Amino acid sequence: MSPPTLPEQPPKRFVTAGRHRVCYVEGGRPELPKAILLHGWIASHALYRRVWLELGELFHFFALDLIGFGDSDKPDPATTAYDAPFYAEQVLAFADTIGLKDPFHLVAQSMGGMAATELAVRHPERIKRLVLIDSAGIEVPPPLIGMVLQAPLIGKPLFMALGGTRKTLDDFLKKDVYHEASVYDPAVVDNMQRILGEPAGKAAAYATLTRMVSPKVYKTFSARFADVRVPTALIWGERDKLFPLERCGRTIAGRIAGARLHVVKESGHEPPVERPVEFIAALKEAIA
Repeated sequence: MSPPTLPEQPPKRFVTAGRHRVCYVEGGRPELPKAILLHGWIASHALYRRVWLELGELFHFFALDLIGFGDSDKPDPATTAYDAPFYAEQVLAFADTIGLKDPFHLVAQSMGGMAATELAVRHPERIKRLVLIDSAGIEVPPPLIGMVLQAPLIGKPLFMALGGTRKTLDDFLKKDVYHEASVYDPAVVDNMQRILGEPAGKAAAYATLTRMVSPKVYKTFSARFADVRVPTALIWGERDKLFPLERCGRTIAGRIAGARLHVVKESGHEPPVERPVEFIAALKEAIA
């Protein structure tokens, strides 16, 4: 089955926020509520490619490429933390640079959810509402390939050698990310290979693999959810294999005071891609 026809993407823009050049796309009318959208590991703003039009009816939105991914800067991990506090402050620097003075919605998926949670804890006065989509941050065993790539001594050499191969990425998307392989789009792998084809991109991806999306990190980060004091909603794929609903979604919802959980039926780890109509319906409820 061919992937569905996608709506036209808003044009890419660039801004220097803090010390780094950030790529983003902007959509929606200026008078609408402001929102910043974040993606997950080895992804980009294109996570939201199937819902640009609907997002533009809800928000004046800014969808970022997080530092290390997409077309944003990829600084050396030797001098860049690539952890949740780093990303939280980087997103805040972006918001300041584009002039978001009033509290804004923060919508974030997977690894981006950890950055968003950290930002909400550090600067609650800046966040109108936090929406976490299949967020990382609760300790679960990674898929087999993840365990191998994070293994001491052999993990990094293997990642540098095999992390960007098409078969590795195809298998990761079809077996671990998506519930139904029919949503698979070769262009997504093209983009992932483009990121990992650059030495700087591969180094940044490995840094975040070990400093963000790692069970060792989750052990300490998981307590952070209880510190969130802003209105929060969770949107979760019912069939998420990476961060299962029962183990992760319901746990996070139980730790954040007043959080509401919206389950997207028959979706895996990426509801905006796998179930765009249902995702937008859940998002409307989340921000109501």
